[in-house]
Amino acid sequence: MEFRIERSFPEPALEQKWHEFLPDSTYPSHYTSPGFFRMPYWEGQNPFAVLVVDKDRVVAAVCGVNIHNHLNSGIEVRPQVSISQHVDQDRAVKMLVDGLTAAGGSNCELITLHSATRIDAFTDLGFRMKRAKGSFKVVMLDLSEGSEEIFKGFSQSRRSDIRKAIRQEKIQISQLETLEELSELHAIHVAWCKSKKVEPDDWKVFRAAWEQKEYKRTFIAKTEGKIIAGSYFRFYKNSLVEYAANNSIPEYRNLRPNDLLVWRAIEWSCENGFKRFSMGGSHLFLKRFGGRTVASYRYQRDLTTFQRHAAKDALYRLAIKGYQRLPDSARTKIKRVFKK
Repeated sequence: MEFRIERSFPEPALEQKWHEFLPDSTYPSHYTSPGFFRMPYWEGQNPFAVLVVDKDRVVAAVCGVNIHNHLNSGIEVRPQVSISQHVDQDRAVKMLVDGLTAAGGSNCELITLHSATRIDAFTDLGFRMKRAKGSFKVVMLDLSEGSEEIFKGFSQSRRSDIRKAIRQEKIQISQLETLEELSELHAIHVAWCKSKKVEPDDWKVFRAAWEQKEYKRTFIAKTEGKIIAGSYFRFYKNSLVEYAANNSIPEYRNLRPNDLLVWRAIEWSCENGFKRFSMGGSHLFLKRFGGRTVASYRYQRDLTTFQRHAAKDALYRLAIKGYQRLPDSARTKIKRVFKK
């Protein structure tokens, strides 16, 4: 067993072995596949993958970025660690850690991984574990049930809203097909990001992401020929679909375009043989689609001499707990201060 460090899309032979490993792994997603390197988001972030190879077979993969001496793989709602279910996990994890250490180099200060499953071998090797809580958990749908059974699992209000939206015939859902549609959706994306005070993707990145048809689908909602919302989905063939994001025009939310967008994406996923559908979070809008709520696990190793990052993380968690104990009036005052 050995590790390999990849910093760009792999050559064909390794790509094939990587694909052969994923279907029976712990988390066969787009961001644990070779397609990770095809996405346009990583400019200046030093993307990498550590693969574990055993007897000419890939048996584990971690994908991530290396920014400011911090190797980071995924977030709570988007794990990026996958291990074969037919391998000695302890050995595979030991090799992954050796590979991550080599990938980070002598200046690496922190390694952070997010896994969909609990992996005690990481803690045995000095990583601190943290289980995701609250809205950082993910609603997961089992697509083997079929779309009709999945629909029955929606909340009553969600079923009623979708039926009403379909009956009124005011919204048409389709996959985004043309550059003209993409340009119209990009304007909605920019306005949505401005309202949330986050940086939007520029046109070049937005278009490049849409063009990755092998890994992504964009569904749009129209009324009277005008795009009013769009939802973005990542997937890995025959395995996992992930709800990545949504942009919409607030004035049209009463027509329930976002409800319909997700429902049509679920139907499409069932029709195309996918096994699971991750909602990418667990806030109330997502919970009303049924399914079960699952937690990911963060594994972190602080490589600084005095464990600076671990201390900072502990202080942050202490501050959050203190804030949560405050009465509503005090929390409101604090929010006002930080909004200024």
